Amino acid sequence: MQNRMIILLGVIGISAALFSAEHSISQQLDRLNATLAMRSHIDAVKHRRIDSLQRCLYLADEPYDLYKQLYQEYRSYKYDTALVFAQHMYDEAVRKADSALLLEAQVSRAFVYLSGGLFHEAYQVLNGMTWAQSDAGYLLTFARLLYDMSDYTGSTGLSDEYNRRGNAFMSALATHYSASDSAVYWYPLAVIDLRNGDYERSIARMLEALRDSRLSAHDQAIYASSLAYLYRQTGNNDAALSHYIDAAIHDIESSTYETIAMRMIAEILYEQGEIVLADKYIHIAMSDARAYNARHRQVSISQVLPIIEENYKHHIQQRATVAYILLAAVLLMLIIGVTGIILLIRRNKAIHDAQHTIDDMNRNLTIANKIKEELLCSLLVGHSQYLNAVEQYQNMVKERVVQRRTNELMTVPKNVDARLQRQLLYRRLDDTLLSIFPTFVGEFNALLLPEHTMEIKPDEKLNPALRIFALIRLGITQNEVIADILDYSINTIYTYKTRTINHSRYNADDFYTALMHIAVID
Repeated sequence: MQNRMIILLGVIGISAALFSAEHSISQQLDRLNATLAMRSHIDAVKHRRIDSLQRCLYLADEPYDLYKQLYQEYRSYKYDTALVFAQHMYDEAVRKADSALLLEAQVSRAFVYLSGGLFHEAYQVLNGMTWAQSDAGYLLTFARLLYDMSDYTGSTGLSDEYNRRGNAFMSALATHYSASDSAVYWYPLAVIDLRNGDYERSIARMLEALRDSRLSAHDQAIYASSLAYLYRQTGNNDAALSHYIDAAIHDIESSTYETIAMRMIAEILYEQGEIVLADKYIHIAMSDARAYNARHRQVSISQVLPIIEENYKHHIQQRATVAYILLAAVLLMLIIGVTGIILLIRRNKAIHDAQHTIDDMNRNLTIANKIKEELLCSLLVGHSQYLNAVEQYQNMVKERVVQRRTNELMTVPKNVDARLQRQLLYRRLDDTLLSIFPTFVGEFNALLLPEHTMEIKPDEKLNPALRIFALIRLGITQNEVIADILDYSINTIYTYKTRTINHSRYNADDFYTALMHIAVID
């Protein structure tokens, strides 16, 4: 009798523990969904900070600190813009010939490349900075790059070498701190244990790091995600899911879009049979990866998304089948034929809609890739031409100085004349825009009243107004950015936009909607 009582109490205790764990996960998922609902508000606050910094930027004589702050706002939020400000940091550091700023800028550039999945570019930057091997930021960034390269190459000797080098950098990083520094001391040690397979000790050290009350929301997300990975390696999927949810919440709170937490939540829920929730979160993960433009994240998610999506469709179909069977049982044989027809129509429509969605996604990805290729080629050509012009000018200056013909230095060669370079930029920009939107001029004129259509001079391809709206069609909507690109004042941009919209067939909102439908090259 006593043994039976003990067994009964044990069963009750285990059941209570399982119920408590499930209840806790459910509460965390509720918190995650509530935080997701606040995401637009959180991002709006971030945008206000960014707008404030950008306004200050136009008044700053020494803009490096503002470039840095803008880079930090974008570094885990939007890859392309983060790279722009990291490059501005680098250019300003070179201009000031400040080695400390140059180191910081180079590490920032490498971090953005790494976050965007451009491992080769990140490695080129960091590997050329042997003089910076005592810097903590350099060590941490290089270690993360090597670990990602190790994971990417798989189980090979090259992977082992990347892992060994990453551990060496993390060991060097740990020597910068002591236990009193808490998170920054324990984290590199925990990562080394993780990479060496000592998961239990790594968990203990990662927990020490997470106890640091000074951690930012972004750092808490990184540490929680690392701890979740460790628990997953030890088979404790409930603990892993709990910490991945915490990481995802902190990512949203810090407007971080370069993340793996949401994808891992979807994978674990899928393994636990929560197909609907898994489908929801895997699509959020893909949306975040696209928003940040993290190529390697998109690739990894795209390997999981079709599997979850297919099972989600199957799950929905199963539920629909059960509903139809129950309905048929209630209505008996009277409506069996009608039910069969409805089932067939709905199923075909669902398949057609799903295929249409996939086709649209593939088409949009193809168009986006073509646009990126065109812009990248244009950027490389323009940069090369600019460097050639500068090199020729330097050679001319050296030659005149050696020959003591310094009076000739007052004459600026045509190939470095700013006005000529600006004209070349316009021509190259026009060629690029028209290669992406070949029918832009005709389609744009169709938006205007007949008496106000734009005529192109024989020696130009786009006029200033067309150039402005072509950039907007490309996705560059900020007046300040357009003004910087075209070397116009912001008032000039406003004037062109206002005058053109006043001469259009539509109101402002409908005009911009129609503008964004101008065809891209197939």
